Amino acid sequence: MKKHLDEDDGSLISDPLFQRLFRLFLLFAEPIDTTIKAPASGTSKNRALQYISAAQAHFIINELFRLIRPRCSTLQIPQQSERVTFRELIELCDLVFPDRKQLEPVVDRVFDRYVSQIVYKGFVMCRKMPGRINCGTKKSKKAWKSYWCTLVPGTVFLWPLHKKTTVANRRAIELDSNSMVHMGTFEEDRFTWQLYTSKSKYQFGHFDEIQRQHWITDMNLVIDYRNKSDLYEFDKEFSKRPENMGKEKDSSWKLALESDNQRLTQLLNEERRALYDEEIVRELATRMLDEERERSERLEKQVLELETQLQNEKAKNTELKQKLPNGNERHEEEENNIDRRIQKQLTLNHKTPSEDTYTDEYEICEVDEEEENITPQISLTQLDYLVISTQSI
Repeated sequence: MKKHLDEDDGSLISDPLFQRLFRLFLLFAEPIDTTIKAPASGTSKNRALQYISAAQAHFIINELFRLIRPRCSTLQIPQQSERVTFRELIELCDLVFPDRKQLEPVVDRVFDRYVSQIVYKGFVMCRKMPGRINCGTKKSKKAWKSYWCTLVPGTVFLWPLHKKTTVANRRAIELDSNSMVHMGTFEEDRFTWQLYTSKSKYQFGHFDEIQRQHWITDMNLVIDYRNKSDLYEFDKEFSKRPENMGKEKDSSWKLALESDNQRLTQLLNEERRALYDEEIVRELATRMLDEERERSERLEKQVLELETQLQNEKAKNTELKQKLPNGNERHEEEENNIDRRIQKQLTLNHKTPSEDTYTDEYEICEVDEEEENITPQISLTQLDYLVISTQSI
């Protein structure tokens, strides 16, 4: 609403919400010169000169507040000047009702009540009772029917729910000076009340006891003021009552500031919850990043270890490949040495004690075995001699 307050009056009137508020303002407004009667249509110049009293401004604000918070007492509003313009009324609405979405439906309801003069409307159950006035102890045998009901001065309109909402399907109950409303009992799971007219009797029912009280009060109102002009004069005089004004200015400011403080506190709590949720998300994201970083470092370390191990294995394999030919030669040389030692041992074992006798027969090459590593050769004559000697033994 604040963005419209900074604009001119033409922009204010172009808004649908402010149009309805302006109609309410004009309904209770008085021209500056009270001797001049304002025209019904009213030009823009005459409307600019119109005003409402402080009591009427408080009356409009309290009517809106009562619909928003029906269980709360009348709102005490800061004191205003004796004459309140439309812009000042908008500023009051902005102070008490900062939420536009909350204000729009109640403005429509107050507009219907005072401008359209639809005193009350809603769903009810109704049935026609036999006779006019009796003790009421005898229950009706007729079944309940559901209707959409509206109360206007002097008339009760009923629309059956199972039919289209047309003028042809509308039922009208005309009210006169003899009409009256009586409180009923709780029967058939409904809170009932009776409407008596000069011609017939109707029984109404509702599941809510508080709603029953509202219906009874407003039915009495449309019976007492059976035409629109009478109801308009009643509303206008009722809006001027001094009890609509706050008695203490400090208390009024306190209540207004408490209302604004409650709104700001709610916004602050919502911001805190949003900030808390954002911090939780940030902490979770930071934790996930840290875990991912640690995991990445651990994997990099494992990769380095595996690369080092692979390089060591490659070096060992290369060294083994280089040493492999030398190892084969040494193995063959060792095997040859073993064969020579075995052959030498066999030769020593075949010698007799008179070794000098056989030295002429052997042709032994006296060569150092360790330096030359040559096995001694045996001739055929020596071999025959060895065989004969063995046989003689």
